[in-house]
Amino acid sequence: MSVGSLLRALRFDGLWWRKFAYLGSVYGPEWWKRYSPPWIAAIIYLFVTRNRRGALANVRRILGRRGWIRDNLAALDVFISFAHCMNEALEYFSPRPQPVRVDEPSDDPIKAAIGRGRGAVLVTCHFGNWDVGARTLARFGAPFNLVMAREANETTAEYVKKAREDAGVRVLLSDQSVYGSFNMLRALKRNEIVAMQLDRPLGGDGARLIDFFGAPAWFQAGPLRLARLTGAPIFPVFALRVGVRHYDIVLGTERTVSRHATIEEMDRIL
Repeated sequence: MSVGSLLRALRFDGLWWRKFAYLGSVYGPEWWKRYSPPWIAAIIYLFVTRNRRGALANVRRILGRRGWIRDNLAALDVFISFAHCMNEALEYFSPRPQPVRVDEPSDDPIKAAIGRGRGAVLVTCHFGNWDVGARTLARFGAPFNLVMAREANETTAEYVKKAREDAGVRVLLSDQSVYGSFNMLRALKRNEIVAMQLDRPLGGDGARLIDFFGAPAWFQAGPLRLARLTGAPIFPVFALRVGVRHYDIVLGTERTVSRHATIEEMDRIL
């Protein structure tokens, strides 16, 4: 391993810390699993200034300025929520999973869409616990494909990919090659589920600038293009953490995209 790779592995989002988190999440005592994530999140919030500034700017945009203390507590809560979600996801995908309660909608439109034979496109964002949601939604009897960009820290790429695939979730790397989109199209043609995150655009003409809470933000238009080409419906899906090992699956309104839809029409759907 080169010096550069070693330094990246030791970075806060690197492989060494990911493995350390795995050990604590899977083999640590229950008190550690429940009460250590807020403290670890607070340490990261204190020292990782770039991420802290981004979270603080976002909560102020959404909630308005409410004073330095309340603004920072709200931004810190974002880090704490992420720490809990990561802790429970690592445990959930491990050989020693604990029972997780997942509340699902009484209506099941995704199952009905699979029954129509055109597959389904699920869209979400970095909100809640998508890993737990993905494994839960893999129950439909159709193969579940999770589209991912490469990890920001490449030392974790294979580790994260293998963990998801071992749990029965097929990973499609969106930026692996120019043929990535063909793998997604083929999956939908086979009546499979393709899940994508809207808030990690890859750039180029597939990234769209959308007004989001009063500020321009880049979103991925890829799911809309897949739906336009295949006729598959789109479902917004979020896995909200509501308690210890307790999640609520929230489904948005089913949408379809006409084969002849223009870029402007797809932007309105976004």
